[in-house]
Amino acid sequence: MSLDPRAWRPSPLLPPAGGAALTGLFIGGALVSLMAVLAMAWLSADLRARPALRARLNGGATIAVMARRTSGDLESLDAAAWRAREILAKTPGVASAKVLAPAPEDRAIADTMGAGASPARLIALAFAPRAAPASVPTIGALIADLSREGVAAAADDHDPVTGPVEHALAVDAAGLAFTGAILTGVLAGLTAAMIRSRARRVAPRITLLSGLGMTNTALLTRLLSPVILSASLALIIGGAGALAILGLAAPRLPGLAAVIPAPGAVDLILAAAWPALAIPVVISAAAVVGAAWMKRLAP
Repeated sequence: MSLDPRAWRPSPLLPPAGGAALTGLFIGGALVSLMAVLAMAWLSADLRARPALRARLNGGATIAVMARRTSGDLESLDAAAWRAREILAKTPGVASAKVLAPAPEDRAIADTMGAGASPARLIALAFAPRAAPASVPTIGALIADLSREGVAAAADDHDPVTGPVEHALAVDAAGLAFTGAILTGVLAGLTAAMIRSRARRVAPRITLLSGLGMTNTALLTRLLSPVILSASLALIIGGAGALAILGLAAPRLPGLAAVIPAPGAVDLILAAAWPALAIPVVISAAAVVGAAWMKRLAP
């Protein structure tokens, strides 16, 4: 039997990364990327819509009134709003109660207040300017008064801490930041764990090649390359899948869009930028772990 030099291929210096491990990293990374891009797009859209909701609030407090069945009959939304206005206007400490003209934002405002995604009419309250603080009615007391009269309502006191609309704005901003940071950390951790596992598996070969004169840089590159490639592809493909879902599904969800607006071009661009920003973080985490192992294994 003769040896054909053209058919000979040298074996890799380091054993190839396990196919199952790389597949697991790819699937996990793609799912993380998919969730991150979807969440960030919706949070960004909601965050951009919040200032319009906040601008809709005026006066000392805002009451959202919903239609409700009374004595077996469904009271119209307008009738419930004007009946609530009469009740509130007679409350001690309330200077005025004004039913606002309907606006597209009212349904989202009512949902933020906890009234559910149902049509609502808003009432702006003004409290007596010279009233003693003790005489100003609390939001809970106002809602309790309306409930006793059969009016379904929710409220926002316009406080940055306790007001649902203001609070939702802060939650969206924090959620947008933490979603990107936490999911980037999750993927970086998965990649670092994969590098650690691979380094342990090929440790004898690394020690041997280092002793034969191969540089740490060359060994580190061969150690990291398959893992980093798998994680980077997962980020890109998962993000692309999320953008495809948003482009196809978001316009077909009118019920959700009434409460959380569908992501627009700005939101999609922001969400699409996350994989590009996460890839350097993942590479850095892999490089730090890989360099630490090279330092331990190289003689």
